[in-house]
Amino acid sequence: MTETEATPAPRRITTLLVDDHLVLTDAIAALLGATPDIDVIGTADTLAACRALLASRCPQVIVLDVDLPDGDGLAFIPAIRQACPAAAILVLTSLSDRATLSRAVDSGVNGFVPKRRPLSELTTAIRQAANGEIVMPPSLLLGLLQQARARTAVPPNPLTPRERDLLALMARGQSSAEIAAALVISPATVRTHIGNIMVKLGAHSRLEAVAQALRRGWLEPPL
Repeated sequence: MTETEATPAPRRITTLLVDDHLVLTDAIAALLGATPDIDVIGTADTLAACRALLASRCPQVIVLDVDLPDGDGLAFIPAIRQACPAAAILVLTSLSDRATLSRAVDSGVNGFVPKRRPLSELTTAIRQAANGEIVMPPSLLLGLLQQARARTAVPPNPLTPRERDLLALMARGQSSAEIAAALVISPATVRTHIGNIMVKLGAHSRLEAVAQALRRGWLEPPL
């Protein structure tokens, strides 16, 4: 095989790290940059710095801390959505504050990255988020979904039976490949159904779509 015929290198997942612990963030950026499929395009220690970076380039994944010197990271998510609608958002958290986690779900994040965990967990989370997956430990997902259960009258459900089946599997934390195997459909069909579900529910992420369906009484919490 000649040099011109060589297989092109796979595209790397562009990632932005937003955290005010600069020494730690720079170290993580260097380690992630050494992986074959993740490209850290920048780091920001404030929301203002994040806004400036997003004005020039939209990453595929944004890893966002909640507490930043100039504001609340979760309150900043609408601005991120306006600047980069397609970006997946992972929230850095201790996973112990349920109120913060619920706010994050309502903001349409893709999931959570536990603080003080091995780098391998962060790289896995970034890959999952880039693929549109829900990034959360199954036990935590179950607890949040049960908390989100609707307490009011059930409005009309716009989802088709197939979309409801697929949403139920998403609520169990299954990946696109697992859903495709369970429903005996192609991954492309799974992506189409998920896109339709998110449009109908006005959701920015699979996690938000599941939470909204639970609140409206269209989905039973997974057992």
